[in-house]
Amino acid sequence: MHRSEKAISGVAHQKQKSGAGEKDGFRPDIEGLRGVAVSLVVLFHAGLLSKASTQLTGGFIGVDLFFVVSGFLITGLLIRERERTGRIGFSRFYARRVRRILPAAAVTLLITIPLANGLVTLVNRSSVMQDAASAALSVANIRFAMTTDYFNPVSYSPFLHFWSLGVEEQFYFIWPALLALVAWKWPRPGAAVALTVVVVVSFIASLTLTYSSTSTAFYMLPTRAWQLGAGGLLAIGSGSLDLLPKVIRSAIKQTLAFAGWAALAALITAAFVIDSVATPYPGTAALIPTVAGVLLIASGTERSGPGILLRLPPIRFLGKISYSLYLWHWPVLVLGGLYLTTPLQPWLSSGQALALAGLSIPVAFLSWALVEEPFRRGVIPLPRPSRVVMAGVAVMLAVALVGTTFDFGAQSALAALDGPDPSSTPTPAVAATPSPTPTMSSLAPRTTLTDATPTPIPEMTPALTPGPSSGPPSSYAVTSAIRPSLGKAATDYEQPWHDNCLGWKATTAPNTSSNCVYGNPSGTYTVALVGDSHASALFPGVDAVAKAHGWKLIPYLKIDCSFLDFNDLVYYGPPSVPYPECMAWNNNVVSKLQNSPPDLVIISMSRWIFTDNGAEENATAEGKALVRMIQKLPAGQRVVIIKDPPLPTNEKVPDCLSSYLSDYRKCEYSQRVGFGSAMGTREDIAADGTGARLIDLTPEICPGTGNCPVVLDNMIMWRDEHHLTATFSTSLGPAIDAQLVAILDAWARPALAPGSPHIP
Repeated sequence: MHRSEKAISGVAHQKQKSGAGEKDGFRPDIEGLRGVAVSLVVLFHAGLLSKASTQLTGGFIGVDLFFVVSGFLITGLLIRERERTGRIGFSRFYARRVRRILPAAAVTLLITIPLANGLVTLVNRSSVMQDAASAALSVANIRFAMTTDYFNPVSYSPFLHFWSLGVEEQFYFIWPALLALVAWKWPRPGAAVALTVVVVVSFIASLTLTYSSTSTAFYMLPTRAWQLGAGGLLAIGSGSLDLLPKVIRSAIKQTLAFAGWAALAALITAAFVIDSVATPYPGTAALIPTVAGVLLIASGTERSGPGILLRLPPIRFLGKISYSLYLWHWPVLVLGGLYLTTPLQPWLSSGQALALAGLSIPVAFLSWALVEEPFRRGVIPLPRPSRVVMAGVAVMLAVALVGTTFDFGAQSALAALDGPDPSSTPTPAVAATPSPTPTMSSLAPRTTLTDATPTPIPEMTPALTPGPSSGPPSSYAVTSAIRPSLGKAATDYEQPWHDNCLGWKATTAPNTSSNCVYGNPSGTYTVALVGDSHASALFPGVDAVAKAHGWKLIPYLKIDCSFLDFNDLVYYGPPSVPYPECMAWNNNVVSKLQNSPPDLVIISMSRWIFTDNGAEENATAEGKALVRMIQKLPAGQRVVIIKDPPLPTNEKVPDCLSSYLSDYRKCEYSQRVGFGSAMGTREDIAADGTGARLIDLTPEICPGTGNCPVVLDNMIMWRDEHHLTATFSTSLGPAIDAQLVAILDAWARPALAPGSPHIP
């Protein structure tokens, strides 16, 4: 490493040797701080993949420490070069970055790519290879920010940790040019002003986006730049204490030592207290590791400060190999986990996770000794700086090409299993002699839920007929006959999802555009479908019924938002945060249903809800909350509730199927898992309390007395752990139709005079 890159740029003067083992400005305490940072990250990831009861839930804040350290070192390097030479040598700077970062990263990628190709499930393989290519191109953070969403969260890709390298590499690309621009005359004052603006604007953006777009706030440089800038501001202020009187300087140094210990205590506490699921992050919580990092660097050279611990040889050793350890620990954990577990038991044991984490240390040491250090120290000769940069870019482009090649191979393997396009799949057949279609008047809402006398109507019959049963399959292999195809199952969404008619987290009011009216938009009988993403997953089946009868169907659907009268609902996340948007949404839905009462309201929702008051999370309290919600609807409103069906719960079905291509029965789940505890109790309580009627699809989704299938009549039933594929949901139309028509007939039948004729 160039001497200027090692030079101290902290509170102590560059020539001062204030800590044991410091020479030529080298900071062993910062090396130790890197060791602390990488240890936090490795332990967090080991707990994450094992779901251990005792986890370092906030260990991911180690990445924040890396950002502060990088901002400190890189800014100090550039400022000192500007002061010493009057300019910033871009080619030399980027050549040093290439030598420092790219060789170890390229080797990690080139070894991990083929291993991942052999271990990652077929359905995820293409996405993982795209992750690898984006990592090689330093845009992994942008990719993960764009691909993380509620329905299809980023799997534990072995390249996921490259997001932080993307942030740093983008910082390296932008910051030297910005410094050259703002520090052309007065290097430190100009850089201080520019960095202050960056820190303030970036921090505000981070706070704002943490609650509206968590993935953007977490992964993107603009919302992480304030942490890099905080370290940079400390570097700009280096040596400033030397200008103060000795008495004042001594007092400040003592205060810094005390603050450093407090910062270390706060950092360790935060690693245990901050929860990746429950804590909005980065947000204000990121202030803890950022401020702690600044104070630990500032106090690291003080003899009575926490540098005493940070300079200990074991911690410095981890800091010395921290870059290689960061590169290797996650692929070792993820790929080792894939080798040791199965889709039906996807979690490592605590012992396995710790063993894999331990294995990553010697792997990282070999990477450091054989790859990182030889290139970094110039043991492996390289041409002049400009050519080093060109060679580095060429190598990473080649690595990206390798990932892309494997991506094409994965896509080809999935294409071989492609079946008919789900959009061309026939809907359930309409009965040859459809029953009379109810009109607005003939099925007008009752004046009360229990004592109304509706207008007599002819008895209805279902308008949909089930398709012919295919009988027992001759093969249980996943083939091109399966619908949707395996490669498309995870994204086989219902139409409201595609039409932006589904409320997302920040949405507080339903989309009332004509684009969000389904069934027969000109129909005179109106049905409202109300609920969360589970209700949305049932939409295709309900829509098939509405089309067959000529009804107008209006969805009022919002993710993770149960139609319950609770004022403390929590968004599942991650992170799990208060969900006022859901309460506002429910109030707006009730208002719309009051102002324009539909003829029928169909309600469905997930059996899982989350509230600040955990005592509310039980079937009895939830049933009463649903009763209160239904009672807010117009008097006499007809209500039907579709019970939440049996769910796979813990397995991503497409992933499992791609692991058992020759026998999809291995992905079946037990009725004990599918039914869960108190299944349907909430809905039963609501029906008893309001007169609402129930639809139960359990026989269609989990027929018989054995395990529940995940492939039925050549259809993949689930797109993830608990959402139906649109293809299979459409096939539920006849079952929904039969039960719904029976309910409508039952409501109408008491009003028919004895002996009145019925149309069968």
